[in-house]
Amino acid sequence: MSAPVPGWAAYLESLAAFGMRPGLERVSALLESLGRPQDAYRVIHVVGTNGKSSAARYCEALLRAHGLHAGAYLSPHISGWTERIVVNGSPVDEALFAACVEAVRATTAALPAEMGETTQFEVLTVAALLAMAESGVEAAALEAGLGGRLDASNVAEAPVVVLTNIALEHTEVLGDTRELIFAEKAAVIKGGDVVFGALDGLESEARRACSAAGARPHFLRAGPAPGASAALPAGDLRVSGSPADFAVTLALEGGRESWTGLSVPTPALYQVVNAGLAVAAVRLLLGRLDEAAARAALAATAVPGRLQQVGERPLVLADGAHNPDGVRVLAQSLAAVDVPRPTVGVLAIMRDKSYDEMLERFRPLLDAAVCTQASDSRSLAAEELAAALRAAAARLGGLLPVVHVAADPHHALALARLTAGPDGSVLIAGSLYLLEDLSDVLAGAR
Repeated sequence: MSAPVPGWAAYLESLAAFGMRPGLERVSALLESLGRPQDAYRVIHVVGTNGKSSAARYCEALLRAHGLHAGAYLSPHISGWTERIVVNGSPVDEALFAACVEAVRATTAALPAEMGETTQFEVLTVAALLAMAESGVEAAALEAGLGGRLDASNVAEAPVVVLTNIALEHTEVLGDTRELIFAEKAAVIKGGDVVFGALDGLESEARRACSAAGARPHFLRAGPAPGASAALPAGDLRVSGSPADFAVTLALEGGRESWTGLSVPTPALYQVVNAGLAVAAVRLLLGRLDEAAARAALAATAVPGRLQQVGERPLVLADGAHNPDGVRVLAQSLAAVDVPRPTVGVLAIMRDKSYDEMLERFRPLLDAAVCTQASDSRSLAAEELAAALRAAAARLGGLLPVVHVAADPHHALALARLTAGPDGSVLIAGSLYLLEDLSDVLAGAR
């Protein structure tokens, strides 16, 4: 017989029915009643389309490596609710988090009825901010959930903001152009320093946003490695190298600072940039960065579900790519890794994503696929996903030889392993909720 669900967890799960209603009124009222716990520590606010969780985890590890009691607030989770709050490198103590959720739950009862029902993400955010304060956190990285301007995480006054990148996502809420989406995310800037990842043409908007907020922009620049003669504008940064050996240079008014010999324990190329953005953010927050400490921290920080190996014979990789841009950078990383063929995909995708474009980008990576569905209600049905994948393959001028359907993710993974054979590979991707459903498989690989 399975163990009963704790009251606090059942409460969080019940709040999913209230959906997503962006706005800060309820969160602000709850935090005021709880003594403004978010003011107890310094904050790096991480926004963007992809890479937020990774950048936040790297920030937490770097802060901790410099002797601080560090925290991070992440979303969504893969293995359990407490995974969303990292305190000194580990998930928050469950008893403490439960007490914080119950404190928020009790406080919601005093909110005026006209404010409406508090959402799951709002309760999680307030409980996380409270739990980090109760844990004695001195500095924390907060990952935004959706957008930025009206996201519950935007209650913090962050002296450093990281904006990882901008791609079309959640257009029904954030707007249907990259410029509109950028404006929503950049609204978290309240001064201080802003570290921008690849903006791909939005640099002018970034300068205007920083100027309006009195903030200092720092742009990621492409180019040669540190020590080369190429100019680096004051304030900007350069990240170069591979996951096994990369370097970060930040050009400050007092001169360049460079950190070399950095590494992350993954073959994912995209993690080099995410780690580089975190290096710059922590340096700007602390005013210093110890190279040896940074090397050790990043080398020991594995991010679950980011090109994570979770099996062998066949090789099984799990990646959280859940939008077209995520699949694009996943493809770049796979091209740099010797992935044995045939490669069989285990795919589940949310119906509110641009799944046709995602499938067109998945198609060249795969020799076969098993279409499944995540337990989240927004997931495409397995049969529907299979039909969309066949249509995407036809648009590209060919058919995928094998497309299986298995609604249960564990059955889908077993079928994919059988299809790949011991000398092939399996790629689990398309949704973080799929990784959550397979969390036992991912946990077994750690």
